[in-house]
Amino acid sequence: MHHSEWSPKPFFRHLSPTALIELCAWASDLRPEGPGKPWEQLYRAWARLEPDVRMKLESSLLPVNDLSVPEARPRLTELAAAVWPRGQLAEDSRSWSSQDLALRLFLASPGAFQQLHQGWVVDSLQHMKEYAGRYPLRPKPSARAKAELKDALRAYLQRTAFGPRCHVEDFANDEKFALFVFLEDELKPTDKFTESEDLESVWEREVVRLAAVFDYETSVLSVKAAHREEREQLRDLFAEHVMQDPLYFIDAYSAPRYAFGRIADPRFQFTPIAGSEVVAVTVQKLVVHPSDGDVRRVTLEFKGTPTLEQVRTGLQAHGLRVPGDTIDGVHLRFVFEGTGRSRTRTVSLFNPNSTNLSDTPRDRVIRRHLKVWGFDANSRRQAVGTGPLQAAAH
Repeated sequence: MHHSEWSPKPFFRHLSPTALIELCAWASDLRPEGPGKPWEQLYRAWARLEPDVRMKLESSLLPVNDLSVPEARPRLTELAAAVWPRGQLAEDSRSWSSQDLALRLFLASPGAFQQLHQGWVVDSLQHMKEYAGRYPLRPKPSARAKAELKDALRAYLQRTAFGPRCHVEDFANDEKFALFVFLEDELKPTDKFTESEDLESVWEREVVRLAAVFDYETSVLSVKAAHREEREQLRDLFAEHVMQDPLYFIDAYSAPRYAFGRIADPRFQFTPIAGSEVVAVTVQKLVVHPSDGDVRRVTLEFKGTPTLEQVRTGLQAHGLRVPGDTIDGVHLRFVFEGTGRSRTRTVSLFNPNSTNLSDTPRDRVIRRHLKVWGFDANSRRQAVGTGPLQAAAH
């Protein structure tokens, strides 16, 4: 599981009132007040914080957000047994939600929780789809634009097997603009126990979440959705209503996101950007599409920490010649300053537009390197085009 997208409103909404009280006791700057549900009061208090205080709090809570998912529950349960050995809290925690358990473990043992988080996110290979923008832009959608986007989403949902109801939230900071869409999934049967302990099927619609995160520095939109149709629909609506340019995003199938040919160039080296804390980068895997039509793809997996010269020798040993043969995908292992497994991050990049990179600070550093090294094909396309620097609100 990769870093989960951060949005404060659902983060607070998914915590129980008791957990919210514990969070406020830890974060003394948060002073909820006024009408509404406890999470609404806390969200307003969060929004009133000074930007630097809010950013510091957000950075602290990001690991909690990452582990507040059902997939992380077994690891959280193991940590609970270690933090509260033979205690009532470990027993009680079985009835807590993943969100409450993650928060309480973070508050009880920050060091152990951080270690758990580092192991959880190091080698994530869950992919999002990326869509490159045609020119640099910092969107500032108006309330009207957001309302129009929601209406357009609802109209789209009515033509599908999804339920017609949807809820749209947005979040922005200095690095990104993010959009989160909550909607009803297809009608599906769920087995539940009756009072007599028999099973019966209840047909219902679960609430699912789509996410679209636009990175200002790279002008790239990352979209998380289960199916291609929803991904492309969200991309198109984002372009029309947020970017205010229906043709803003480039078709990934006609212009792939990445260019990996430099790996085969003997003059190229993985030179870290000064001050980035990146100390080494190695190729772990290459997927090559041969020009010979008889072979669909060749996959090379490398042991240990191969040098680029060894990678190029491996290509030649298998009769592969770039650029005649095309590198379609890579796994790169980035090593950062520090100790332990937290030093490493394995990045998966595949054309036309698939990646496991998220919007965390470390992944933004990696994106910056890909751009400098020429792996981000969009940076070269933008160099020959121009466009407005900021979308005007309407």
